[in-house]
Amino acid sequence: MPNVNRRNLLLGAAALSTAAAVVAVSPAAHAAPTSLEEAIAACHRAEQTYVSTAARENAIADALGDKLFPKWTPPGGLSSIWSHHPKAFRSSGDLEAEIARKKAQVDESWASSCMDRAGYNRWMSGITSAETEGLTSLREQEAVIHASGHHDAMQQADDAIAVWNTAFQALIRHPCMTMAEVRAKAAALIHGYGALGVAVDDVEFIACLSSFCGEG
Repeated sequence: MPNVNRRNLLLGAAALSTAAAVVAVSPAAHAAPTSLEEAIAACHRAEQTYVSTAARENAIADALGDKLFPKWTPPGGLSSIWSHHPKAFRSSGDLEAEIARKKAQVDESWASSCMDRAGYNRWMSGITSAETEGLTSLREQEAVIHASGHHDAMQQADDAIAVWNTAFQALIRHPCMTMAEVRAKAAALIHGYGALGVAVDDVEFIACLSSFCGEG
């Protein structure tokens, strides 16, 4: 299956309006085409849908700006449980996992008598601060992103490019019966290859060559 990098897709190459309405991905888009003309048309429709959904995702991302990238950095210093120069956390899930890991370490040290009460209280205080301040901050930032509709828009764009990729695969294998069909298919494949950003493997290459000989 081709490796798709939709983040690097050049939307301008599609020559479609970024103000186009978002088109819902229909299950019918997965139906096998019965003619080359239909296969090419399916690719074109899938491309239009993707460009529309990606435009919406990009518009929301632009409106969010730096808010799209949550960030919370624990306090550092020689006495910090997070190290002298702590790394920034980008999601509440990552911070929760690290808090759980550090709690387990502190509890193990306390249970094995490798830590006195003062040390235990100091480390646990740092962990509690991360829970009350860090998790609250990250969750608030994540709530802003969720409310913006960015997650839904990103999922729609992911779904749309999956449909486009499926349509492109069907086009690769669809047989040609005339020289006019060979030329039409070649043009569509060249466009799709550049716009979709795919890497065609050996099996697909042979399937494509066979299709030009009228073999499906």
